[in-house]
Amino acid sequence: MKILHVISGLDPSAGGTTTALCGLVAAQHRAGLDVRVVTHVVPQTDAPIIASLRAGGIVVEALPPSASTSGRAKAATAMPALVGPADVVHIHAVWEPIQHFAAHTARRLRTPYIISPHGMLDPYNLRQKRLKKWLYRVGRLQGHLDHATAVHCTTQAEAELASPLLRRPAILIESLGVDLHEFETLPPAGTFRAAYPATGQRPILLFLGRLHAKKGLDILLAAFAKATRGDTILVLAGPDGGYEATARSMVRSLGLEEDVLFTGMLHGVERIDALVDALVMVLPSYQENFGIIVIESLACGTPVIISDQVNLHHEIAPAQVGTIIAASCNALVPALNQWLSDAPMRRAAAQRARPFVWNTYDWNVIGPRWVGHYQDITGRRGGRPTA
Repeated sequence: MKILHVISGLDPSAGGTTTALCGLVAAQHRAGLDVRVVTHVVPQTDAPIIASLRAGGIVVEALPPSASTSGRAKAATAMPALVGPADVVHIHAVWEPIQHFAAHTARRLRTPYIISPHGMLDPYNLRQKRLKKWLYRVGRLQGHLDHATAVHCTTQAEAELASPLLRRPAILIESLGVDLHEFETLPPAGTFRAAYPATGQRPILLFLGRLHAKKGLDILLAAFAKATRGDTILVLAGPDGGYEATARSMVRSLGLEEDVLFTGMLHGVERIDALVDALVMVLPSYQENFGIIVIESLACGTPVIISDQVNLHHEIAPAQVGTIIAASCNALVPALNQWLSDAPMRRAAAQRARPFVWNTYDWNVIGPRWVGHYQDITGRRGGRPTA
């Protein structure tokens, strides 16, 4: 079966999103699907990831950057030849021209297509640039959603949040996964500390992700200042997503200069080093469609504190591998106090964390399930085609 994945870009600074998309494509390829990818490429950022996909035997059609007129024109003209041979077109995200061209072409050629919004139909995201998105949705997007064979949501929470806009298509809920090979043998404890001597032997509270307003860094810093934290150091690890200057200013105003370390983006095994050395990983986001870093943290045996706006929270809570809080300082302070002071609780959560991940988020299990999903979408197993 031939599957065409339509992805606007594969910038590594997008962190978990890019990791998840590459993992999905590779897992489907290993499951025996004929997987192809069309994406815009910015050579200095996206090219290494595209080269890695190609090295794994995946065909990638690399278009000029989407910000350029030539890039958008190329996407429009190239799409019929790419969509034509596909049994299913899998469109990732919703707001870029490449996604519109893919859905428009699939509808014209009567090719089944599935849309993965990746949280972009969440009310939080719809409120950002509200008027522009409303106009686009009314003029283009709603029609593409209505005629999709299915819409893929990664959690039940995402499906519930997006449901007001999903009037006709079947809703498919399938989790994202993690390449667990990367976590089978963990680096020795202390590797991250050795690379960042400022941490010394202090307990580490870790945030790992883009420094962006939606990640709840204001909540985290305010709560960290109020918590009974002993000698704990807070490590903020990730690329600047437009919020680093604000975060640094807040650190100064709270008098936390000696207790907060900014590392910038951690690449590859560096992020695993940090997770292994952390007591707890905290993600108090105002909105998070999935949260790959949550699964990666648990794969390292590191418990998590996440907000109830991280859509994974319904899956994390019953596993007893962390704490779910409201996205507020008042909710985070007692959670920090508890996790930083209670070593037996951390050890018990750590013992549950890795088995939970291996049983639930292994790409090698999730990838083959997509064979069945696509068969349902094409009507070959009595599924519910809705286009």
